[in-house]
Amino acid sequence: MGSTINSLSVISMKETDQDRFDNTGVGRHVVLIRPAMVSSVGTWSSPVTPPLGIAYLAAMLQKAGAEVTCIDAIGEKVDQIIQEGNYVYQGLSIDEILERIPSNVEVIGISCMFSQDWIYFRNLLHATRERFPKTLIVVGGEHITALPEFSLRDCPAIDVCILGEGEETIVDVVNRARDKDAVRRTPGVAFLDEAGNYVQAPPRERIKDVDQIPYPAWDLFPMDNFVDTHNGHGVYRGKTMGIIATRGCPYKCTFCSNPTMYGKAYVPRSPGDVLDEIEFYQKKYNATNIDFYDLTMILKKQWVLEFCKEIERRGMSFTWQLPTGTRSEVVDDDVAPWLFKTGCRNITYAPESGDPETLDKIKKRVHLPALISSIRASLKAGINVKCNIIIGFPHERRINVMRTMWFCGKLAWVGVHDVGVFLFSPYPGSQLFRELQQDGMIPQKLDDAYFNSLVNFMDPTSTEAFSKHLSGRELAFWRFFGMAYFFALSYMFRPWRFIQFVRNVWNYESNTVLEQRVGAMIERFRITKKKAPETAPTGVPATQAGA
Repeated sequence: MGSTINSLSVISMKETDQDRFDNTGVGRHVVLIRPAMVSSVGTWSSPVTPPLGIAYLAAMLQKAGAEVTCIDAIGEKVDQIIQEGNYVYQGLSIDEILERIPSNVEVIGISCMFSQDWIYFRNLLHATRERFPKTLIVVGGEHITALPEFSLRDCPAIDVCILGEGEETIVDVVNRARDKDAVRRTPGVAFLDEAGNYVQAPPRERIKDVDQIPYPAWDLFPMDNFVDTHNGHGVYRGKTMGIIATRGCPYKCTFCSNPTMYGKAYVPRSPGDVLDEIEFYQKKYNATNIDFYDLTMILKKQWVLEFCKEIERRGMSFTWQLPTGTRSEVVDDDVAPWLFKTGCRNITYAPESGDPETLDKIKKRVHLPALISSIRASLKAGINVKCNIIIGFPHERRINVMRTMWFCGKLAWVGVHDVGVFLFSPYPGSQLFRELQQDGMIPQKLDDAYFNSLVNFMDPTSTEAFSKHLSGRELAFWRFFGMAYFFALSYMFRPWRFIQFVRNVWNYESNTVLEQRVGAMIERFRITKKKAPETAPTGVPATQAGA
């Protein structure tokens, strides 16, 4: 996908910043949309979480004076689950989304976070353009940031792509919405010009003072459908709100798209600002549990201890957890007791592999003995621990995978509560994605078959793989073996955990991610068996939806 960057790309930031945050956007009507969730039929469950990204965008637009309508296809119809072939769609249909867009809308913004959703997302965009032929359509999210030129060429319905951190950029775009040339001068956007050339404006600088970003505009979303869900991102421990305390990650893992989305800067909020937000949620939503969605919240020991001590100083009481995966260097015998004392009950480590050779090749700077030491500290403090493992990296041979399987057994012996074994999926925007394209394992010209393959990676029965040495069928076996091996040893070493597992699943309760996911799978099966609506969430025939 060669790029042609015209003279616009060298406009200085000083020139383009002259009319930033003017008042021309006051009163403009903006609609922000999160589409339905896409997964394969064999996926255990898909966590239902509020759309943090567009909630932040909505808050910034409101602060700038715009009128904002948010359409959360998942939240507004979380119990609508429809199966089409090998795919499952959860949330509003495309027709239902379009019916909710006000006729006086001036800008429509749609978020596409995951590349596996692209085919469905493209259908939504085409339908939106047909209904609103003259309205400015703006898209953003990790998929768009990773593949802006591809997205523009594959879906002519898009007017402008917003790349990376979007809060300031979308305000500029909305303020300039009635002047196409002004929109195209906005730092952080990409588009196709009249000649079909791909044009990328100067990049937007990262927001440095993140404490000044307003809290997400949750009043525009059906929060009752999220706060008390048993199928959130973390373990269900009561009324839950999601939050981020830090942005970005300074590490350079080759399988991660973060360097493309956020760059290398790691920007934490102040502990006091984070706790002010939590106190607000306690009062407004009666929240008793907080899920941190950060890429890696625990990175600086001083920040973590300050955060914990501020909780104690304020006399706050709530549980909190780190379900997305964090690093281990900071969590030791000094920090772990503070985590538990202030309410941390679940922590997910992300070693990704138990094979030193693999860790070196994927640039995952993890020292396994130090990781085990950190895990022991968390367990000793009373925290439930989960570890995320990935197998099937392009270079891996059977010996590499077997070392990781052995490591899973070691985690069971140490006392880890949960292990998730996943197959490597090449995220667009990551270094490995680019290398696989160069090697011909991913087509230079992406097609629907590639995006359909991404949907299957969360499916435990999937045999999709991007390994140069191991078949997808063998990797699916090792995935199943790794999970079975870990839990068999875990329950053998600690048989009371199996009794607890059965009891919690029966009562739809959970202390571990496994218990929650099995319970959610049973609940999803129950919902799916209900009478389904006649129209599918895609709003198009199954053949067009990739089903």
